Amino acid sequence: MTKYLKAVLVISLIFLITANQGSALRLQGSWKRSSNWDYFTKFCFIKSSKQYGNLTFVMETKNSLTVEFFDDQKGSWDDVGSSKDSCAKKNSKAKNTRTITSHFQETETFKDVKESHMWYFSLSDCSAKSIEITKMDVHLWNPMVGKYSQEFSCEQQGLLALNIVYFIFFTILCLVQLFVSVKLQRTGDFHPILRFFLYVLILRTAALLMNLVHFGSFAQNGIGSPGLIVLAAIVEVISQIGFFLIIIAIALGWTITVRNIPYKKSLLIGSIVFLILFIILIISAYAVIDYGTQFIAFEAVPGIMLLIFRLGILGIFLFFAIKSYKNEANEDKKAFFKKLMFIFGIWLGLVPLFVFISFGINGLYREKFMSGFTYTVDFLAFISMVYLLWPSVSKDYFKIIPPSLSTGEAQELKSGSDWAALADEGSTSTSSSSSEEEDEDEDKVEEL
Repeated sequence: MTKYLKAVLVISLIFLITANQGSALRLQGSWKRSSNWDYFTKFCFIKSSKQYGNLTFVMETKNSLTVEFFDDQKGSWDDVGSSKDSCAKKNSKAKNTRTITSHFQETETFKDVKESHMWYFSLSDCSAKSIEITKMDVHLWNPMVGKYSQEFSCEQQGLLALNIVYFIFFTILCLVQLFVSVKLQRTGDFHPILRFFLYVLILRTAALLMNLVHFGSFAQNGIGSPGLIVLAAIVEVISQIGFFLIIIAIALGWTITVRNIPYKKSLLIGSIVFLILFIILIISAYAVIDYGTQFIAFEAVPGIMLLIFRLGILGIFLFFAIKSYKNEANEDKKAFFKKLMFIFGIWLGLVPLFVFISFGINGLYREKFMSGFTYTVDFLAFISMVYLLWPSVSKDYFKIIPPSLSTGEAQELKSGSDWAALADEGSTSTSSSSSEEEDEDEDKVEEL
């Protein structure tokens, strides 16, 4: 199983690095298609009455090609993007065209005064069966918005700031949980569920850091670090699966009504299967997304399947949580199960709901809307788990057995006061036994 998982991770790295190039705003290298007309790239130039948006072409090609310019207005790209029309008919709907010779270099300017527009670019050679660019450096940017934003298309404006803010939030949360974990480790009360949650939180923070480095680099050169953004996607998936596993284990009553995780082997196998499945679907979503007509990975079929699986996990979670709630007699613990179902049921269900809501939002704002929303609900879910696992809060419903106790000595612990009492008993018995040993030693000395 581990070998298969490693293979999936390696393949996902290769696929996502390749697929991610479709959204880059500085395109370098070579380009080849087996058709005589194909989508090339897109960019949204921000509205401005003072400065122009820029597009610089530097291309080398064996045969003469044509680059077509389409906008997002009715009768232009909407009628061309996914149509099966002939090469010539598609080109007839272009707003402008340029002929690319063997060594081509030119700068185009775009000025949208009233509102921002998405511009789409295609390459064609209607007399050939395929098109190829042997060498290129194509750069699109918005010079009017400042040094750290000019490389971003308008639908991605603000993503760098968003990642900075949430990286800070998650780092603070991570440090708080780390402080609590170190403190509990010293007292011998660091239960496996706390350790596992800390690892999941660190992974989520690491994924944000990778995103931040990518967008910071992108702000400088328009390319970023494709390999790093790929790794961030994989790490985020691992973190999500780990979080799913935690809430399902708690819903089963682990550390609340039972000491050991029920269906341990099934949960482990299921989480590995889901992890592989999620990675494959994410690869597919990025690989098959049509950047010419779609804005987020959830618009592609694999992305929709990811949402369906998330709803499936919601169903499993609620099933076990309701079952544990019905079997529980303690009122404090019943109240805890209600909180658990309310908080994490909403967390699991809101993302699919808002993805479908986003389909009705203008594509220029869809990516920012979904990124901001998912970061926010993830942060609220993690901070809720930190609160629920906080020692002074969890003592009323968690029965966490200190690792120092052997199985034979373990007993039901209903609250933090039981723990303290048990510790007092241990220290009393230890001190009394040591005093008895001292008395025996004194008797032996007197006899001598």
